[in-house]
Amino acid sequence: MSVASATELPALLERWFSRQGIAAPRVGDMVQFPSGFSWITYAFTLQSAGTVQELILRIGPSNGLYAPYSAEPEYAALAAVQGSAVAAPRPHYWSDDSGILGGPFLIVDKARGSTPIPWGDDDGLSANARATLGAQFADALGALHAIDWQGGPLARFGEGLTMNNAALREVDRWEAGYRRWALRPHPMLHKLIGWLRANPPVAPRLSIIHGDYRLGNFLEVDGQITAILDWELVHLGDPHEDLAWTCLPQYRGGTALMSKLVSREDLYARHETKTGAKVDPASIHYYTLFSLLKLAVTHIAAAYAFERNGFRDMRMPAMATQIAPTLRQIEKLLVAA
Repeated sequence: MSVASATELPALLERWFSRQGIAAPRVGDMVQFPSGFSWITYAFTLQSAGTVQELILRIGPSNGLYAPYSAEPEYAALAAVQGSAVAAPRPHYWSDDSGILGGPFLIVDKARGSTPIPWGDDDGLSANARATLGAQFADALGALHAIDWQGGPLARFGEGLTMNNAALREVDRWEAGYRRWALRPHPMLHKLIGWLRANPPVAPRLSIIHGDYRLGNFLEVDGQITAILDWELVHLGDPHEDLAWTCLPQYRGGTALMSKLVSREDLYARHETKTGAKVDPASIHYYTLFSLLKLAVTHIAAAYAFERNGFRDMRMPAMATQIAPTLRQIEKLLVAA
């Protein structure tokens, strides 16, 4: 089943909102966002009983980058962070029933702000703005990892998870993705997976892991972060995983700053203050290699989505060109491991 078109969605949503008990819903001003590599994202307005809400709709296409999708983990994570020091859109609805809109979907509040330009030398950030955003960026990650998720909507995703098996559960997840999407063998990834399985660290705590925490995935207004976005890879695990991903060279834009925002030392110090746990260099090294596995598998998934699954987004083959450079980066780090 294909995702409903922009012209079909208003009527389908109005019908669905009516079934949720919303009186005389009217959906309008539907605009698709060009950004995002996976879920299809729209802004729209919902009018009912004299009120107007500005909302975001995210739909997971059956042939998308990380297909098949589920909207439940993202909804549960967004619900879990409400009222905390982590700014995030308020979730309203989710469904994994593809018969409604053509794919699993999530509806959240539309957050104010714009995304700082993440790539290139001119990213629009002054030194002061970078320092201000960098401090908030680091503090929000530490605050996320300090949230008590047990007893809430995320709890069921933590069944069987322990500080001892957190790393290997994620290796399992991404190895399964590799075996599902790989169009040809990649011996370096087999070698890396073997190393990851032989050297798993023990997590200092089990936290909500954003999964793609970096510059480009938040909104800001006048130097204040208004929302952390793109929670599609959210799960429970070791906080070092998010830290290592944030620190990947791919997100530094040629600078010495993590995600072009904050020094490694300040990122770690702020994280330790928020969580009360020391950052372990050996765990960072492990999760840096794991992050490169995620990155390589994502590029492989992009090639699969374009070549085999009919996902005709030209960014997919562009991402696939990064498979070889990522494998070379893995080789260098494995030699040093």
